[in-house]
Parts: sequence; C-alpha cells; structure tokens
Amino acid sequence: MLTGLRGLLALTVLAWTLLPDPLSGWLFLPLWVLSSWLILSGSLEVARLRRRVWLDQYLLAESGWHHLLRGGLLMTAWHLLIASMLGLFMLARLLHTNGWLWLILLAQVPVLWLLGSWLDLRLRAHLKASVRAALVRRLSVPLAMLPLLALYLLFSLGMPQPYMTGVGWGEAVAEHLPPAQSSLALLAVFERAYLLLDLSLQWALQNMLGGVDESGALALLAWSLLLLGGVAFAWAWVRMLVGVSVVVSRRSHS
Repeated sequence: MLTGLRGLLALTVLAWTLLPDPLSGWLFLPLWVLSSWLILSGSLEVARLRRRVWLDQYLLAESGWHHLLRGGLLMTAWHLLIASMLGLFMLARLLHTNGWLWLILLAQVPVLWLLGSWLDLRLRAHLKASVRAALVRRLSVPLAMLPLLALYLLFSLGMPQPYMTGVGWGEAVAEHLPPAQSSLALLAVFERAYLLLDLSLQWALQNMLGGVDESGALALLAWSLLLLGGVAFAWAWVRMLVGVSVVVSRRSHS
C-alpha cells in the first residue's frame, strides 16, 4: 500500500508537469501545499526525534521541561519555511525535465521500499519498536538521496547547453535565459530563479578554464551551484516520498 501511494504521488507530479498552461498553474497551489506538507512531516519527525533523545539524555523523567522544550510553534514554522522553499524549487525544476530524469525519479519508489525493508530487517534486533520505523525513515533519506544526487549531477552535466564560452555573464543571461512556462506569478518567479541558476551554472562551467586568476573562482562557483541545486532537488524529492510513510504511520496510530 505504501509503495503504491508513493508511486501514485510520483505519477501525479509527473502528470502535472505535462499539463498545458493555465491548467498547470491552477493545480500548482494544491500540489505545492501537498508536497510541502509531506516534506514538513518528515522533517518534523526527525527534528522531534532528535529533540526527544536530547531531552531524555539531560532531563529527569519527571521534569516539566520535557513539555516546554519538546518543540512547538517555532520549530514547526522554521521547518515549514524550509519545506515550502524546497517544494517550490522542486516543482520549478520538474517543469524542465525529460524522460530520463523522470525514470531516475520514479526509480526512487522501489529503491525506498528496498531500503526500508533492508533497514527494518537489520535494525529489528537492536532498536525499540516504538522508534524503529522513524529511524528507518530517517536513514532511508540520505541513503536514497546519494545515488539520486549522483545520477542527477551526471544528468545535468550531460544536457545540451547554449555555447557561452568567452561571453560575459550578463550578456549570456540576456541572450540565453528562456522565458518561464507558467503564467502563475509565484511559480513563474521560482521557475525563472531555477532557470537563472541553471544558466549561471553552465556559464561558469564553460568559462572556468579561462585565465588563472579567474578560473579558480569560477570553478568554485560552478561546482557549488551544481552541488547546491542537486542536493536541494534530490533532498526534496526523497523527503516528499518518505513523508508519505510518515503520514500513513500517523493515521494508523491515531
């Protein structure tokens, strides 16, 4: 059931990217809310588990500070901000994907199932049942994200790009930055931000072999942008899929 829900979510997002504008713009807000909520659910579970371990280590069991310091509105607001930004960036990036990247992303559904089953089997003899599922989800995120990140970076470097060697950054942006596909203002802003980031990355990669004084800074900029964008995208996608498990687990317990 859990794998089916994850697959349905991934296919729903895929279908959204294929819809024409303005239909895709109308459906963006509910999809953004859904993806942000799932990312938030997983992030809050990890944060509260980490906070609980810290409190149990330092506070007496009868201390009233357990309730005071367990994490409330401030923690939720902070993780909601991060989840919203990650959801926006992920959806903007997904508007500019092709079949190969989608195959990589859809492959995360069985990968997470295999990782979860393997981790649960390995940890069953060592962890309490009350925290085992949460720790399995926590460990599944980086383990699934790392191969996805590697494939994403290889995919990004292999995509055809406009020739910008020897061209200034401003001139490259003015000439090669494509328009946003969405007519919805909020999505269009983040879509343009992603396109600007991607163009800046490719410009830096193409020009980092110039003079000795410039190549070091451009190389650092290029690889930093590539890694930062890849980590944000891969983390958001995996965290969203894992968030399905968090929500299902909460519903079953309640």
